[in-house]
Amino acid sequence: MKKFLAILLGKIIHKLTRTFKTGGGSAAPGLYALKVYPNLVEDFVKQIPKNVVITGTNGKTTTARLLDHFAKTSTLKVIRNHTGSNLERGIASALLSNSNFHPGGVRLNRADLGIWELDEAAFNSVAPKIKPDIIVFLNVFRDQLDRYGEVDIVVKKWCEALKKIPANTQILINGDDGNIVKLLDYCKGKAQKFGLQNYKIAGEHHKITAQKLDLEAVNIKQEGLSENSFQLLTSNINIQLPTSTIHLPVPGTYHIYDFLAAFAAGFNLGCDLEKMIESLKNFSPAFGRVEKFNFNGHEAFIFLIKNPAGTSQVFSTIAGALKKNDRLLLALNDNLADGTDISWIWDVDFEQINQSASLRKHEVSKQSNLERLPRRYAPRNDVRIICSGTRAQDLAVRLKYAGFDPSCISVENNLKKALEQAKTGLGGRLFVLPTYTALLGLQKILTNLGVKRHYWQEE
Repeated sequence: MKKFLAILLGKIIHKLTRTFKTGGGSAAPGLYALKVYPNLVEDFVKQIPKNVVITGTNGKTTTARLLDHFAKTSTLKVIRNHTGSNLERGIASALLSNSNFHPGGVRLNRADLGIWELDEAAFNSVAPKIKPDIIVFLNVFRDQLDRYGEVDIVVKKWCEALKKIPANTQILINGDDGNIVKLLDYCKGKAQKFGLQNYKIAGEHHKITAQKLDLEAVNIKQEGLSENSFQLLTSNINIQLPTSTIHLPVPGTYHIYDFLAAFAAGFNLGCDLEKMIESLKNFSPAFGRVEKFNFNGHEAFIFLIKNPAGTSQVFSTIAGALKKNDRLLLALNDNLADGTDISWIWDVDFEQINQSASLRKHEVSKQSNLERLPRRYAPRNDVRIICSGTRAQDLAVRLKYAGFDPSCISVENNLKKALEQAKTGLGGRLFVLPTYTALLGLQKILTNLGVKRHYWQEE
């Protein structure tokens, strides 16, 4: 009876949130259903033949979207928490929306595969309930210190959680991340490592144990804001890889890690390798993750930012592409979902986007992943920057100390008004870099303007 009532309550809330457009049913249905029936997730995931859990500080949504894309090339029916709601309530909500009442009770709609993004902290309690066939560990960086603590604490809890995971679970680990390679000592069963040629992520630890990678991207070339191209090598994996160059239609070296994780999960699930590669031609990023759209007749991009490592990588991606008359709109919030401690912006390499084009071109090509560029720069004043969000003033101060001309910086806490400022007199492209809750606010504004669909409609 409790299970029936929980599902009924969840479905009613899901219907109401969609009807009144108050959130899309990505979290609330699961939140209240779990209060009535705490075993909801365990009961439903048992009905799915294969389950994949993806965790890490950065890249979860893009990796899950890629794996979903690959799975569908093999005609697999997928259920996932596609809105990015990555706590247990988000998974419960996704399961509820894919279930129906039948004469014999409540059943999940037919599914071949469950793909579940899990928050770094939620992983410890939820992953053992799911008992996944595959777990992907992408990375771990300092993120929301007020909620998670230091990196060592996160990794220690992951190690403890792995003790509760079945021995037949396939573990996929970013072998370039010095912070998480210690997880290999806690894997009961098979583990595979993926990474990039000549790249190491120092993160909090600067001494990195060299790892022999099972899946490696080599001959990497970044094609501005259009794509990454590379080839694949394998070791200790009995598969025949395509020899052609792979073209990933998402910029940023960090997204190659997402591809490798999704591709490794795909071939472990038995997906056709050639079809996965071929399907990249039709892949589009998730909302806010290098999302491209038309804004008032101009090309615009949205890059989610939320911690020092990820934000520095975003700046590295767009630094070489910024041109005269382009504009930046940065939106920094300090809500609970963003992390109330915003001191992390002082660890972000804002100086990258303040370098002269000639110096950037010379230096960026020589940098390894996540290393800071030298502090030699010729301040630029040809790109206007608008700071928004609840902590817009803090952003403006950080930019001033990064050497930006204050006359090029404006502050507007209200995101809608800031977007109007960005649009007025825009002569080039617009780059919008919001933190998480600012991204949700931006999505709502753009939806009301008719520029985008609601995020829960973007599968």
